[in-house]
Amino acid sequence: MITPEIPTIIGMPFGAGFFAGTYLDHGRLAVLIVAPKAEGEAEDIVWGEDGTETAARSLIDGQANTRALVEGDHPAAKFCAARRIGGFDDWHLPALDQMTVLRANLMPDAGYIPAQTTAEAFKDGAPEAFEQDAYWTSTEFSTASARVQGFNHGGQGVYGKTDSFRCRAVRKILI
Repeated sequence: MITPEIPTIIGMPFGAGFFAGTYLDHGRLAVLIVAPKAEGEAEDIVWGEDGTETAARSLIDGQANTRALVEGDHPAAKFCAARRIGGFDDWHLPALDQMTVLRANLMPDAGYIPAQTTAEAFKDGAPEAFEQDAYWTSTEFSTASARVQGFNHGGQGVYGKTDSFRCRAVRKILI
């Protein structure tokens, strides 16, 4: 497999989405790509069924978590896995550490934290900006709860699986 030239500018169009940054995925460097908002974001979606334990416990591998979740009643993961954007079908619900990359590099410039992102398309009010809201991760916390990432103040938390939040699909390329 030939790896495409990796962008160096956060928010640059890349891989049918936008370059969100790099991170370590099981010791390998990976590129994280966030889906275009219009095609890859859902609002008011639940994580899944309360009282059911899953294998979606990875803090790093959202793709593996999503694979584990699509077998059951997990609407957020199913939404992300069903995306077919730009000819790619490897979209998934990001794990907690993948969400940390999104928060660090694409946090809108409104809210409780001073300006974060330098990517114009992701600044508050811009077309690709994350909403000042909580977004599901694919990382389960317990049989009753899963982890979320806040894009209003940058905090991470745990909420009931049947609560409704947003989700945004991502994909990764190992390099």
